[in-house]
Amino acid sequence: MITLNDILLLSPEITLIIGAFVVIITDLFSPNKSFSAIFTSIFLAISAILSIALTTNLISSNDPTGSSIINVLSIDKYSLFLKSLILISGLSISVCGINLLSKELKSKGEFWALFLISITGMTLLTSTTEMITAWVALELTSLPVIGMLALNQKKYSLEVSLKYLVLSATSSAIILMGIAYIYGVSGSTFFSEISIIETALSGKFFFKDPSNILVLFGVLLLVSGASFKIASFPFFSWVPDVYQGAPTIVTIYLSVVSKIAGLSIIIRILFDAINSSMISEWAVYLSIMAAVSMTFGNIMALRQNNIKRLFAYSTIAHAGYILIGLASSEPDSLDSSNFAGIQSSVFYMVAYAITNLTAFLSILSISREINSFNIEKYKGVGIKLRFQSIILSIALISLLGIPATIGFMGKAFIFSSAISNNLMWLALIGILNSVISAYYYIRIIKLMFIDTPEDQESKTYSSDMNTKIITSFGTILILVLGLAPAMLLGIVEDVVNILQ
Repeated sequence: MITLNDILLLSPEITLIIGAFVVIITDLFSPNKSFSAIFTSIFLAISAILSIALTTNLISSNDPTGSSIINVLSIDKYSLFLKSLILISGLSISVCGINLLSKELKSKGEFWALFLISITGMTLLTSTTEMITAWVALELTSLPVIGMLALNQKKYSLEVSLKYLVLSATSSAIILMGIAYIYGVSGSTFFSEISIIETALSGKFFFKDPSNILVLFGVLLLVSGASFKIASFPFFSWVPDVYQGAPTIVTIYLSVVSKIAGLSIIIRILFDAINSSMISEWAVYLSIMAAVSMTFGNIMALRQNNIKRLFAYSTIAHAGYILIGLASSEPDSLDSSNFAGIQSSVFYMVAYAITNLTAFLSILSISREINSFNIEKYKGVGIKLRFQSIILSIALISLLGIPATIGFMGKAFIFSSAISNNLMWLALIGILNSVISAYYYIRIIKLMFIDTPEDQESKTYSSDMNTKIITSFGTILILVLGLAPAMLLGIVEDVVNILQ
């Protein structure tokens, strides 16, 4: 039976669902279509406040250290932290979308309602401790996105939506197959009860009992299917076309929010469903995923002329950096320093979310003014749109990993974790890929501030005030947390320790 305490713990999700209904009803009767984005922002703000209040114990439940709701959801510091990050990112996107989506979308009420429903699925995904519930939450995140992609005004929106649908359905089927294998052997779908996996992995790749091979294969399928959400190998082929063809707000949403949710469930699978002492057996597979994602993403980004497509390949590369931390985690030791791998992944995820959100919102603002996403059209933009160009440059420097930025600290933690866990070769691949990425990041800065624009006509440009405020705040975080990362690192350590 669901209690009042359960309702309190689920208040962020309940608020989002109520908000989705309010947005739909408001859109039916209000001639002002911008109200949809405004109400979306209001309900996201309320949900984010509730989530932060629960995280900081301003609103306390019966068990502030972590509560279980009908045994399928765990509301702990880990889930609440990532949930707050998702909601704040979603709020930033919706606030900027109030003025920046006037021409790009049709059926704005339906779009924002689907946006709220998808975020609801992502917040639930951070808390799931049971495989069927996790699969349902994944579907709740993906299905609304299909509708959001189809609501674009461009002629190829249906093609992009169909591609996302097919690949999303494929990854979902692979996850279901993995769940079926694990349930068939262990007799349970609850992460905490799949104890047989510990003995199954103890023999590494040689098994006395053939049924244990199914467990190993099942978990492999789960992780592979979940890689769709973080846009990493093996499910990353959809990313460039979808990012380029989607409304830019959806591109930002998939690039930032979806990656946070995907990382949260992968961590739950590897550190909850599987005994944490067995993570070393997965280092090889996770390392391959990381190396392929980084190398493919960065090399393909070198030849792109569309900035949205360039960032699509960039996000694949950054998914690889995140996986380095998971591959180098050794949480079986009593020494908490050996848990630095997962801490570095979560830290990097926060750094990436702040930096990429700031960069993409700046790109949205600039491209709206110059009416193009072609990188060559960015020539001279640093003079015409100086404020947003400077902010974009700082974000690009952080993505590259230049010192004094949060991106540098994220990569430093990731690579040092890999080196300390005898994955020197993976750290070297990561460093080499960071060097490769310098070409296309610095190229954008060069075009904005050094190259002469082809169009010499004087034009008046203006940036959206909401975007200026949010990207300015993002830039401050990039620099402050880059110079003083201990603040964020302390929070991350406290959150990750819940998984030990």
